[in-house]
Amino acid sequence: MDKLRIVFIGAWGHLDSAFQELDAHPDSSLQVVGLAKVFPGDDFAEFGYCKSAREIPVFEDYRQALRDLKPHVAIISTRLDKIASIAIDAANAGCHLICEKPLALNHDSLSALGQAVRNNHVHCIAMIGNRVNPVLAAAAKVVKSGLIGEVVLANARKSYKWGTRPEWFGNRSLYGGSIGWIGIHGLDFIHTATAQDFTCVSAMQSNRVHPERPDCEDNAVLILKLANGGHASLTMDFLRPQAATSHGNDYLRVVGTKGVVEADIAYRKTCLVTTSDKTEFAVPLEAPAPFYADFYNHVRRGDKQPPADMRKAFYLTHAGLCARDAADENRVVSIPPFTF
Repeated sequence: MDKLRIVFIGAWGHLDSAFQELDAHPDSSLQVVGLAKVFPGDDFAEFGYCKSAREIPVFEDYRQALRDLKPHVAIISTRLDKIASIAIDAANAGCHLICEKPLALNHDSLSALGQAVRNNHVHCIAMIGNRVNPVLAAAAKVVKSGLIGEVVLANARKSYKWGTRPEWFGNRSLYGGSIGWIGIHGLDFIHTATAQDFTCVSAMQSNRVHPERPDCEDNAVLILKLANGGHASLTMDFLRPQAATSHGNDYLRVVGTKGVVEADIAYRKTCLVTTSDKTEFAVPLEAPAPFYADFYNHVRRGDKQPPADMRKAFYLTHAGLCARDAADENRVVSIPPFTF
């Protein structure tokens, strides 16, 4: 196709990452044709610093935008309880999908979205771009090379500042819980670096510091079993001090049979390796790569096989929902394979 028509639906979340990539990697075959509101108060003006967001028609109703513009790709980023239903509407309109994470707030909605994607022969990815982070990409490359042997244990940390969180974060039916919102990144750290699925999970969560948002857990811990028999742990929190120099403090440590790789993803931005016969050394980092470009190319080529990022988006949402079940129900929960 000569032009890939793109519509943005919703004005909350990480849609700026898609705008910024379009600005940083201009491609004349990618055309933003519309911005569509989900709520009357949606305001795209705050993204005006992105060239690709300027002078674009704004639609009051996303359904009208889908009808009138007939886009090839819908980028959906809005309040989390609306993601799945809007994505289903867009899939039914024939759009390939880029969605804010998590893709759904419950198992039934995730299954319904998977069904819509399959029935309409479209692709769907989530805004989980960790795999192109130079530090995490370096750690994944080390593990894949066999340098540290077979994976035995992984420890991940995902920490954010609280900052200003919308009121609806305090409502489970609208927010879905912090394991899905924050924990999915930590799950992705582990999954990307180890290439291991999860088979079961136990978890605990609570809100200790922010009673004004009662259903927004500000800390949680997960313990997971890996498909190869190894184990993983994940801690996540909304408690990074406001005075800290970075918004996030994200970290991954993978222990293998022959060595250890430590990835300081967001703060010091280093990847260090120690093996049984070599003292600690830093792995050279490559330049950051665009995340959405692979998806656009996949759509442009008309590939029938779903991109790897699609499987990851559904699988990590599924694993996060299982982890939330484990925390809510105080039990170990199996994580069966997610199938479309």
